[in-house]
Amino acid sequence: MSLTGIIYKIINIIYIVTLIGVGLFLLYVLLQVTTACSFHTPSGSMQPTLRPDESGLVNKWKLGARIFDIFDAIEGKPYEIRRLPVYGSLERGDVIIFNYPYLDSDKKRDSIAMNLATYYCKRAVAVAGDTLEIKDCFYRVRGCCDTLGVASEQMMLRRLVADHSRVEPDSSKWPGWMRCHPKDSIFGWTVKEMGPLVIPCKGMKIRLDLKNWILYRKYIEWETKRKLVWQDSIALMDGKAMINYTFTEDYCFVAGDHVVDSRDSRYFGLVPEKFIVGTAGVLWRSKDNDRIFSILNKR
Repeated sequence: MSLTGIIYKIINIIYIVTLIGVGLFLLYVLLQVTTACSFHTPSGSMQPTLRPDESGLVNKWKLGARIFDIFDAIEGKPYEIRRLPVYGSLERGDVIIFNYPYLDSDKKRDSIAMNLATYYCKRAVAVAGDTLEIKDCFYRVRGCCDTLGVASEQMMLRRLVADHSRVEPDSSKWPGWMRCHPKDSIFGWTVKEMGPLVIPCKGMKIRLDLKNWILYRKYIEWETKRKLVWQDSIALMDGKAMINYTFTEDYCFVAGDHVVDSRDSRYFGLVPEKFIVGTAGVLWRSKDNDRIFSILNKR
């Protein structure tokens, strides 16, 4: 074979290998966007379900993979989140991975935004349309008799709160970690007693009295992209009185299974369902080999 033929053959091989490489890369990106991606648990907030330094796969098919302009999102421009076709819906008890609903630069935490750089893994203990309560440290949803979260962990929190209550009976003087969102004296909600809190769903209509303004203001502002202020005993948007509001999005209340040490909706509030990446699927990395390939969302 001549030198020209050898060079031509080498170029041909390089071309084919490059095509295969590009094809595999595009397939990988496609699967990452539409099917599954990996998540990591740096803390113990989901123990015993997930341990620190474990990794699993995110199932994007159940809720539908999100499609949005990531460049607009990074630049802070308006963008719309759409989902691909789904085979299910968010269920009470699902372990989910979602974008943290606040930007790090938002020091006051008075509005919500999808933080693209920060992901959390928690359990959805209440979904859109539910009425959630915490009774003596245990999660309760009206009309639901199922155990929500891990009962043994909530019992541990109950004992811890009981010990603290004996030292300081006045709940208004309890430390910050024991007081729940919205941390307003009108409610006085704590990790021991919270609610009732109605989780908004699409089409749900509320009357905008002071209590509902405090509870739902930042979600209404996120949906409308406008400021909602309370002035002269009435809610005002763009200077006009707003007596009622109808939600256009679904939300959920998320919590870590290790309730004694978990930053979750008790402290930062509700999570829009559009912020959810997907549900937890299969565990693929763990220091305990017996846990590898275990299914994280069991029914």
